Amino acid sequence: MPITYLDVPQGIRITEKKKLVKAIYDALHKAVPFPDDVRIFLRERPLESVSQDGRLDSEPARPVLMMHVPQGVNIDTKRAMVREINAAVDEAYHLPKFMIFMQEYPLDLVSLDGGLHADNQQRVEAQRKVYASD
Repeated sequence: MPITYLDVPQGIRITEKKKLVKAIYDALHKAVPFPDDVRIFLRERPLESVSQDGRLDSEPARPVLMMHVPQGVNIDTKRAMVREINAAVDEAYHLPKFMIFMQEYPLDLVSLDGGLHADNQQRVEAQRKVYASD
């Protein structure tokens, strides 16, 4: 965790995608350094599959990033993170009105390999230490 889904129009090259996901990873990892399990899914959509304001196939498509992140990151760290992510997406796509949504989860609502994070005391303590320093 964190897990992110970036919905964007089709069209950028693989080199630009690599640069984009590296920048998003760096921003997320700075804000959410523990654990190092950042997953970024690029979901490219053709314009004919995107409706904006009730219009299909409208340009320019407006990107959206959905993030699922642990609870506990302070507001200033979040501000810095979204500024960095916004800059990376803007550099890659040059599109207006980019929105980011964050869904925060307590450890009792996240499972890895069939076990709740809240039941892993080593995980609980490590996360508490990392985010307490924010």
